[in-house]
This record gives sequence, structure tokens and C-alpha cells, in this order.
Amino acid sequence: MSDYVPRETLINILTRLPAKTLLRFRCICKSWLSLLSSPDFTSAHLRTAAAKPPVLLLRGYSLTGLTPRYKELYSLRSDDADFTSLLDLHCPFKTRAVNFFRVVGSCNGLICLSDDLLGYTYTVILWNPAIRRNLTLPMPNICFEDYGPYMFSLGFGFDPKTNDHKVVRIVYLEGSGRVKGWVVPPKVEVYALSTGVWKTIKGSKIGYHMVEVFWSRAFANCGVHWTAYSGGKSTGYCNVVLVFDMGSEVFREVKLPEKLVGASPLDLAVTVWVMKEYGVEESWSRLFTGSLNGDVSTVLGFRKSGEVVVEKWDGTLVSCQPGKIKKMRIRGGKESFYLGTYAESLILLDEGKCVQMDDNGSSDEVDSAGNAFVVRSLEKNSLRHHLFAATALNP
Repeated sequence: MSDYVPRETLINILTRLPAKTLLRFRCICKSWLSLLSSPDFTSAHLRTAAAKPPVLLLRGYSLTGLTPRYKELYSLRSDDADFTSLLDLHCPFKTRAVNFFRVVGSCNGLICLSDDLLGYTYTVILWNPAIRRNLTLPMPNICFEDYGPYMFSLGFGFDPKTNDHKVVRIVYLEGSGRVKGWVVPPKVEVYALSTGVWKTIKGSKIGYHMVEVFWSRAFANCGVHWTAYSGGKSTGYCNVVLVFDMGSEVFREVKLPEKLVGASPLDLAVTVWVMKEYGVEESWSRLFTGSLNGDVSTVLGFRKSGEVVVEKWDGTLVSCQPGKIKKMRIRGGKESFYLGTYAESLILLDEGKCVQMDDNGSSDEVDSAGNAFVVRSLEKNSLRHHLFAATALNP
């Protein structure tokens, strides 16, 4: 691989370099191509990226009067006091439904998008903006043509035991006859990146409905979490956090604070609770209650400072903490915002398609074997500069 640099030292240097640079380095020789394309190197590069200071991914939709107009805007932000913009990401995809995609989640440099905000569409995309690669998932097993009307929710996450990324799809079919509303238990299917197919999960006995407002979910502790409920106004509600474990592919429950268990799912106040010990009901602690006078559209997430980022009904973002609300000078389409963590990675390097961008910002896809955007040659002086620069910055 190199007559001058030990293999371990070389790998240590290469894992610290940007993904875009590593794509070009794959063209140096066959041994480098083999190394940089290996799953072990992809995992090592991701671990190095994840150890760096956290970066936040923000998505919004620009409206009339904003520049640019009518466009999905993705950006990477520093989690500092000013929420500093680090890099704008160009979204190459066009939605068929409405103005923007639903962001299902972001994990290990992959962003999961779903074109499901209007009508029955089946487009789900895994997108790695760092290497401009994407993968469109195949048609799911449960669709309108075969099953009729339904409601569904998606979740996206990672199974660390098998080193696999998965999408879970929970489908509530419409009842008929004496059965009204959406049928419980729902049907469940899972897509795994390693297999490339949807698999039906049998024996799932979920006795809960998802809270339909925005179908919000969060991935943490190897599981996708939703707020769910059973019962109704006449019988009383029972609210829980429903978790799908990405490893075992089974559901479990996490109990909510006692004060929230019997509340109407749609009337829960904007109150921030923290579970200090995951899975332990007694460890719930209330931090504070929002004071935006009912002006909250969506709670987007936490920052490392403990502040909560909230979208207001007018499409502006504010950062909240006890006794203080700070405007963030960010505005966009109502209910268009997403906030999550981001770490650059090489995932989808072999599985995905490459998106080529022209001068007008439009895109074309070529398969991964084409490597159309990879530089086919690299001057030795440039390579030497990158290697020594990485060593100097990361001794």
C-alpha cells in the first residue's frame, strides 16, 4: 500500500479526511480503492467523524419574500450560541406531493426522506449529501392498490450489532363494517440496507395508535420512539412512548410521567420532561413548561446547552429555556422544519447512485460503478500535501 507509511498510520490519517477527498483517493491505486471501499474503513471513518464536535442538520422551506424562493433548504449548523451556518447542502430531489419531503430522520450521515405528505406515494430515499449518493427504496409490501385506505408512520435508525441501517413502516388499515377508524394492531414491515428488501414483521401485537400530529418520532438507544395512545374520550386515554428496537425488531413500551398518561394525546401541553435514566419511569423530571401562549407549531429538538428549539405557527424558530425565549432569525414554511444531528460518512458508497450536479443545480443519477464524479488522477504533490496536513492538524 505504501513503502513509506505504515498501514496503521496511513489508516489513522485517512479516517480524519473529508469524505469528498477520500472519494478522489480511491483512484490512486487498487489497494487504496480496496481499503477505502471496505466496511471496516467506513466504520472507522464514521467513528472519527462522530467524535468531533456535534453538527446540526437543519431543513426548512423558503417562501415568497425569502431568497431563494420555494425551495427546500438544508444546512449544517454549529451548535454554538449563534447557531452558525457552516455549509449549505443542495437537495437534488423533487417531490411529487407538496413542496417538500418529510424528513424521517438522520443517522450516521444518511438522511431519510419520504414523499408522503399528500396522497399515497411510496418514494422513500436514503441520501448521503457528503458523497452525493442516494438510494431509492423499493415499493413496500403494503400499498393502497392491494389494501385500500390506510395511515402509516416511518422510522429510520441503525442496528449497531449488525452494522445495518433500517427503515420501519407501521401501517394502520382502515376498518370496515362494524370496525370503525384505523385497525389495531397495525401491520409492520422493515427495510434493511444490507438486504435491499422489505420484510414483514409477523406477530406484532401493538395495542396503540400513533399520535397522528406530524407523526413525529425520534431515534435513540437503538430504537425509534413515537408517542402512542390507547382508549378514547369515553373510556379514557392511556399514553405511552412506543419503541421499535432496530436490533431485535420488536416493540417495547416506555412509560410517560404519571401526569401525562391520562391526558388527551392532542392536548398535551408544551412541557419539557427529561428521563435521566433511560427506561426508568421514576427518573422523569420536568424541566420547564413552554410560555409561548399557544404559539407552538412543532418542538424540533434539544441543543447541547439544554435549550429547546421550537417552531412557531408563523414559521419562525425560537430557542427556549426556563424564563427565556430567544429569536433565532430563521423563518420558513409552516411545519417544514427538521432539526437533527449530522456526522459525515461514506455509507452508500457502493449501494447508492451518484447524483451529478450541473451549473444550473439540476441533477442526473449514474450508478455507483460509473464513478463519474471521482477524479481519475491525482498529482503526487497534492496527495503529499493532504497527508502531511492531516498529520499536522491531528497528531
